[in-house]
Amino acid sequence: MRALIGLLLLSIALSVLSSASRAEELGRCEPTKAVKIIDGALGEGKTLQQTIEMMIKAKVFDGSKACITFIRETSITMRDAYPSAFKSLWMN
Repeated sequence: MRALIGLLLLSIALSVLSSASRAEELGRCEPTKAVKIIDGALGEGKTLQQTIEMMIKAKVFDGSKACITFIRETSITMRDAYPSAFKSLWMN
């Protein structure tokens, strides 16, 4: 199940990246900031794809599979403060 969620997140990220990377330069991987962005955006009713677009604009996502893994792992340690991000990345 975890692999399936990771694969889903990766496929969404790659589809967003294919269109966004042409327009914007990607930033570096900053998992803590990414989790905060995900949680805030989901709280506003945005989709996971929209949150990934927001991470790209904020330059906290470098587009790598490793960065997705780091973001998911960081959401575990931050799950009490940012429960929406944790649920989205692990429970859905």
